[in-house]
Amino acid sequence: MDLTERQMKNKVNPKIILEVRIGKGMISKGLDVIVEDFAFSGLMRIKVKLQIPFPHIEKVEMCFLGRPEIDYVCKPLGGETFGFDMSLIPGLESFIQEQIHGNLQPMMYEPNVFPIEIAKMLAGNPVDQAIGVLAVTIHGAQGLKNPDKLSGTPDPYAVVSLNGRDALGKTKTVKENTNPRWGDTLYVIITSLNDSLTLQLYDWNEYRKDKELGTSSFPLEQLEEITEHENLQLEVTANGKPRGVVQADVRFFPVLEPLKNLEDGTEDPALESNTGIARFTVEQAKDLDGTKSLIGALNPYAVLLLNGKEIHTTRKLKRTNNPIWDNGSKEFLITDRKAARLGLVIKDDRNIAADPILGTYQIKVDDMMQLMDKGQEWYHLAGAKTGRAKMMLQWKPVSMKGITGGSGGYITPIGVMRIHFQNGRDLRNMETVGKSDAYARVLLSGIEKGKTVTFQNNLNPDWDEVIYVPVHSTREKLLLEVMDQENLGKDRSLGLTEISAADYIHTGENGEFEVHDLKRPMSEPLRIHGKGTPKGKLNFTIAFYPTLNLADPEDEAEEKAANGDIEDGLSADGERPSLDSGSGKSLDANRDSLEHGTSPRKASGREAGKISTSPARQLSKGEKEQEETTVEAQTAPKVRLSPEELVKHESGLLIFKLIEGTLAHSDVRVEVVMDDMVFPSFSSAKVKSKHTQFGEIGDAFVRELDFSKITLRLKEKTDKKGEEDKTDTTIAKLTGSTMDTLLRCLHKPTELVLKGSDGSVSRITVSLKYIPVKMHLDPSESINNQGNLRVDVLDADDLPAADRNGFSDPYCKFDLNGKEIYKTKIQKKTLHPAWNEYFECPVASRTAAKFNVKVMDWDFGDKADLLGTAEINLELLDPFKPKEMILGLDGKSGVLRLKLLFKPDYVTRSRQGSSTFSGTFATPGKVIGAPVKGIGMVGGGVAKGASFLRHGFRSKKDSSRDSDGLGLATTPENERMTDGERAETPRISEPVVDGSPGLPPQTPPHTRSKSFGGASVVSAAGGTPSKSETGAAIFTILAASGFPTGAKIQVHVRQLAGSKGGKDVHKTKALKSTTGQVEWDHEMFQVNCSADTQFQLAVKDDKLFGDGLLGETLFFVDDSSTGVEKSVKIGEGEVTLKTTFVRKEEGLTDSPKSAHRKSFLTKRDRVPSRGTTTPAG
Repeated sequence: MDLTERQMKNKVNPKIILEVRIGKGMISKGLDVIVEDFAFSGLMRIKVKLQIPFPHIEKVEMCFLGRPEIDYVCKPLGGETFGFDMSLIPGLESFIQEQIHGNLQPMMYEPNVFPIEIAKMLAGNPVDQAIGVLAVTIHGAQGLKNPDKLSGTPDPYAVVSLNGRDALGKTKTVKENTNPRWGDTLYVIITSLNDSLTLQLYDWNEYRKDKELGTSSFPLEQLEEITEHENLQLEVTANGKPRGVVQADVRFFPVLEPLKNLEDGTEDPALESNTGIARFTVEQAKDLDGTKSLIGALNPYAVLLLNGKEIHTTRKLKRTNNPIWDNGSKEFLITDRKAARLGLVIKDDRNIAADPILGTYQIKVDDMMQLMDKGQEWYHLAGAKTGRAKMMLQWKPVSMKGITGGSGGYITPIGVMRIHFQNGRDLRNMETVGKSDAYARVLLSGIEKGKTVTFQNNLNPDWDEVIYVPVHSTREKLLLEVMDQENLGKDRSLGLTEISAADYIHTGENGEFEVHDLKRPMSEPLRIHGKGTPKGKLNFTIAFYPTLNLADPEDEAEEKAANGDIEDGLSADGERPSLDSGSGKSLDANRDSLEHGTSPRKASGREAGKISTSPARQLSKGEKEQEETTVEAQTAPKVRLSPEELVKHESGLLIFKLIEGTLAHSDVRVEVVMDDMVFPSFSSAKVKSKHTQFGEIGDAFVRELDFSKITLRLKEKTDKKGEEDKTDTTIAKLTGSTMDTLLRCLHKPTELVLKGSDGSVSRITVSLKYIPVKMHLDPSESINNQGNLRVDVLDADDLPAADRNGFSDPYCKFDLNGKEIYKTKIQKKTLHPAWNEYFECPVASRTAAKFNVKVMDWDFGDKADLLGTAEINLELLDPFKPKEMILGLDGKSGVLRLKLLFKPDYVTRSRQGSSTFSGTFATPGKVIGAPVKGIGMVGGGVAKGASFLRHGFRSKKDSSRDSDGLGLATTPENERMTDGERAETPRISEPVVDGSPGLPPQTPPHTRSKSFGGASVVSAAGGTPSKSETGAAIFTILAASGFPTGAKIQVHVRQLAGSKGGKDVHKTKALKSTTGQVEWDHEMFQVNCSADTQFQLAVKDDKLFGDGLLGETLFFVDDSSTGVEKSVKIGEGEVTLKTTFVRKEEGLTDSPKSAHRKSFLTKRDRVPSRGTTTPAG
């Protein structure tokens, strides 16, 4: 670039050494390159935002108005004298320029701006800014000793402080007890972990100063690694001598940090939370009403209020009507943001008379946050002729799970985002050998909310999956990220794109959120961490469906109580209502600990914690006059629905509150799983004790309430990924109909009983809410669009002759979505074959399924000839109704007769590539529910949960089955419910014991239980032995992996039969592989057995002289009739297979071999023309 003489004089030539690596992985070489003489020129826009305090510049924003011109010299290291400029290589300079612009454009090219926070940079990390909340639970003390032996038994209470400074909270006083039990939880805002928590114990005295019994301390630096310390035994000392022991729990809840914006580097809001730390600031006021002073000049000061309580008073200034306060900030904890109100009262200081009010302002926290987002800073005071104040609010969300009576930070969603992941194209390949194993996921504020299945070895995956994500405000950002799944180590990102909720959430004229259902196809480029050159594209659609503005009886009662307290004032001692609006006694016990510097000790005069009823009343009165809030007051009307009207809405959000639990195990977590999803909709914090108070709230989206089911399960502690010896294990679980459970637990604490495989019993008390969502479910997502298809291949007629003898050797091949799923046996020398075979397969979507059949002619030693094909339209099938189809083949001649039966059910998809469907990798957000019948009994107060009956879609709708002894509820009275009672009472179903932790929850069709540890099979409800159902078990051996290379792998299946030892029923072909992984083409067989028959799977190395055993295991047939794939661990490897148990009572043929029947399409009953038949007699 051309430089002026002055620029040349002041020029500094920076030199940067870069390493350019050529190659990939271990086959690469680093090349050192020096970059020098670089400069740029372009048109830049700079915006400066000023502020009153030092340094008077709050922020500087800059951006280039167009691409700048960039110049540089790039040489190999050591080539400064003899080297050459590498940018002269043709094509290299333009490539480097595009790389530079690609990185800078999302950061500082218009409209993106690069912000520089001048004030924050100079201030560093403010020492007075909160970093989190400390919850101190003081259980009690033991062996307290009074220093004064003549004082008698002490009346102890405990005071909490930091480094022994101002008291931040205190417990109640226990009269005359050296071993007091307080059980109080105090909350302290923490600004640094370098302090020490101090517990000071005092002896209460009525007429004289309280006497200190001793102190104990806890260094907060221990919270950096472990945030929860339970059952602490802190020694109490006085003058260096032990004076007893204090038992306490200390838990630290850090502030949720904001996320870095991927495009321009700015910070996005952190995860939405109903609990957090608010920093309320009144900076200055202007044009105060001077007529209230005799001399026209005021002595103003400001009082900050929260829910009508004074929490801070500023410095009193002299003779000014435009005050600027330098101490107008206050930080405090808010446990229920949606109900919290902030207040400002400006008064004129009078030494003798009462201080008159110059103006007031009151606003809800949520409303002020919305005005702050719009840039609102000045607010006109109410109750005054003139005057306005500059106020600011900073919100730091804190997720406080486990607070008894609190919301745990939960915010009711305003709607759900429907994200339809269609496909990915030309994705980035992260593998040295092979291709990436791609799946897509959606993150909300950095937390994963759902993900698709994995497509193995595929850079162009077709996911075609829908995920629903609840959203809470327009400020939220969603990240759509494509990942490469790894067996060892963390999954790697293939790129992501960012979506703003504000682009899809809009408010109508009546204040209601509008439905955004355009589903416009979008194709966004993928960038690693949102930066750099894009590689690959993600195709998807997005829609938004708002929730119904439902009136919540609990919220209305709490708000009414809170407003009543503010309007009428409180008791004479000045106690305030809980910040959680009546949410629990534990928060009330910490009245003064929620803010800095408030002393709980005796004080004279005006206390900071005392409500002044006059300002509170004037605030409420003046709120109606405020200009800013009256404009924003347009809200949607509340809708009130009865429970019967509520459940008529098929789609909605199920909100569950975990209250308390008595668990059989400790160190577990509670998960809520909807329908058949493996990915839980909610997971609680780890429960360390068997008797716990949860205080946690979560939600889950329900597509079809009529058919949905809910599962509550206990899971062991999650271990790190990659450790094969440590996996998640289900301790106990309970599954039942979502609608019955909702009616049972709606706005009412209900105790549910979870039974484990070891016979242990856990009890959890929950309460449910349901908020309908304004949407009509797409037919492709309905339960009737997916399920299991049974195909009876009956016979064919008038097939063309393919052999010289005038006949054919026909067999049928069935393809579903391009993959072969079944092949019939070969019928030799016939043009009118009768196969009488059947098979079952899961269908993920009837509307999108491409199902066709090919009739082939088998030739020995030669390729099979095609006799004809036909397409099968699954949309013509009615659920549960068998339909006979006669299909004309597109060859020379011939018709094929099939009998099809479609049964709606869950279809869980898995990793794509070598397999299509599986029960191991379920699809979060893709699965829809099925009903599970059961019974229950409603008691007084807390209802008792009954046992679940395992009854599903596949069960026959016979009323006699409801009263055959399986309707026994596990209530204390052990009563039997009648049919009339069952029809009226909301029902919950029996706990399904998770006998196979590695498999997803399924819906068994009958009431048997698999035996555990060789135990006998008993009835799930009655507990008495019953005769097992008979039928046929269908096995399909698909693949084996993880076995020694070079082995000739053969799978043996043995049917066990008690003391007789059993019999071998099948062995596969022996396949040899150099990689230790083999796949069988069509290893399917059928065995007549009972539903609880036990099989033994063995993998052997087939040798000429004696087979070598590689491993064996016991196995039960999947009785859910879904035919999903399973991976069974055998020895050092795994065997992938599909099993299905078909009951004899279903009325279909028991065995293809034994059930041959004469076709009505034979020569004797020849069809006169194609496509018409004569009904069989």
